[in-house]
Amino acid sequence: MQNRKKYKEIIFSIICALAVVAISCNKDFVRTLPNKDYTDTAKASFGQRKVLYLIVDGARGASVNSANVPNIKALLPNSIYSWVALSDPDSTRDVSNWANMLTGVKKEKHKVLSEDFTGNNLATYPVFFERIKEEKPNAKIVSFASSATFKNKLTQGVTTSDLFGTDEQVKTAVVNNLNTDTAQLIVGQFNDIREAGAKYGYDNSYPQYKAAIEKFDGYVGEMIDALKKRKDYANEDWLVVIASSGGGKFNIPPNQNDNTVFSNTAANTFTIYYNPKYKQRVIGKPFTGNRYLGRTVRLRDTGIRAEIDTADIFNIDDTTKFTIELKVKKNEDKFFWPSILGKRPEWSSGHPGVGWVIYLEDAYWYFEYRGTKDGDYHQCRGGDLQKGQWQNLSVKCEIRAGRRYIRTYTNGVFDNEIDVTESGSFANNSKLKLGYLNGNGHGTPDVYVTDIRFFKVDVPDAVIGNYACETSISEGHPYYTFLAAYWPGTDGQGDRIRDVGPQARDFKLKGNYQWEDFNDLICPPPADALAQFVPQTADIPAQIINWFRIPNRQAWGLDGRVWLDQ
Repeated sequence: MQNRKKYKEIIFSIICALAVVAISCNKDFVRTLPNKDYTDTAKASFGQRKVLYLIVDGARGASVNSANVPNIKALLPNSIYSWVALSDPDSTRDVSNWANMLTGVKKEKHKVLSEDFTGNNLATYPVFFERIKEEKPNAKIVSFASSATFKNKLTQGVTTSDLFGTDEQVKTAVVNNLNTDTAQLIVGQFNDIREAGAKYGYDNSYPQYKAAIEKFDGYVGEMIDALKKRKDYANEDWLVVIASSGGGKFNIPPNQNDNTVFSNTAANTFTIYYNPKYKQRVIGKPFTGNRYLGRTVRLRDTGIRAEIDTADIFNIDDTTKFTIELKVKKNEDKFFWPSILGKRPEWSSGHPGVGWVIYLEDAYWYFEYRGTKDGDYHQCRGGDLQKGQWQNLSVKCEIRAGRRYIRTYTNGVFDNEIDVTESGSFANNSKLKLGYLNGNGHGTPDVYVTDIRFFKVDVPDAVIGNYACETSISEGHPYYTFLAAYWPGTDGQGDRIRDVGPQARDFKLKGNYQWEDFNDLICPPPADALAQFVPQTADIPAQIINWFRIPNRQAWGLDGRVWLDQ
């Protein structure tokens, strides 16, 4: 229950954060961080604030952390940093990731989706240099890049924008500028690590990739040395930002793969915010879900399935209250109408026969039924299911004010409901079937299904939510005595999936089945929710704007947040 509590705390925090945003959006005001409560500890610094912003392409956070990078790690005692920062998990294009890092909004707003920038929305969401210029027209901003696209498309509003053929030349340009210039913001864009990853592989097990990371670290050492040797350094207040625009695809070992966004190596970045007066703040990986392990059967195609012949106890008539819960891990992104659990004569086009079925469609799931009265079939949709992740599906029938309702839940969160009062009974003489259900016009499953619970009661929403991500049920469950059947589905051997409930109605396995080990997370929070707990590429413009004490105007619509060192 402790991990479940952590999971609920995360969701509660997200809801609170969204509530704050929603309230804020109803007021027309300029938002900034009040100095009293939220200004970082570097506020005591004197002198002119300046920024050195280094963008590194293709540098996986995990790889940079494990490489020999003494210059980068020398900054950490006075940094806010994370090795599990994230780029947009749905984007693998440098241009989209750069746009996140330079506009402060995500691709849904800036619409930089291709190298030719067709259909972009930079007029509405320009690079943040232009935001700085709005407030500080005389601010000097310089950019040195190794990519022509970066220079030509994403450096509007800068005083100087130069293109170089190598990362070493970019480094030299940054060093020379630090030695001689008065710019408030210096940007350097480096590409060698990405090129090494694309050619050899995005992991330190490839010597060329690791060498590229360590060479960049040498550049960092030279640039920081030049910064600290500036003749006016004692009278300046520098924020150094070093961040990768994206990682790279690499097959990590299975024991490191938790099937969350943090196992997406292409989205794994690192972010460092350094200032000499910062306290150290390490932002690690948040809680991602309870561990679930066991040994079960993969239900797939038409052959590997399970069924119960004497299934009358699982009939649902026109007065039955029930709750069905099951854990599902699907092995494809999308499916088209395969049954995973059902009790009806067949599962075919036209939806013939009285009964019910839980099936998959596209990325989501449905509870579908046909009753004895209205003569038509109906569906109640559940939520989206992520490939490779254990998630909990719940469906129940409750009676309120004399009306019957079917309600669906995913990971304990309510999805939808439908009034079934006029539908009549779903009862039939058919078997209860797990996996493929005979018929035509529908796809076949490829899923694991475990922890199946059949209650003859409408379990309250709060109880469904509290127990959805628990991996077993015991007498401590407040509705344990209403269980008509409980199949853990993790027997690990034999030809049956045992019912340890009061009826002992076992599923008989069919086909060429095998018991397989699994060791995964259950009910991980969605990627968007998890991403809120670590730095993202779109955060950086907001961080720099705040450093310059420029109010973050609501009209700008920035997606990023400001990270504090306390």
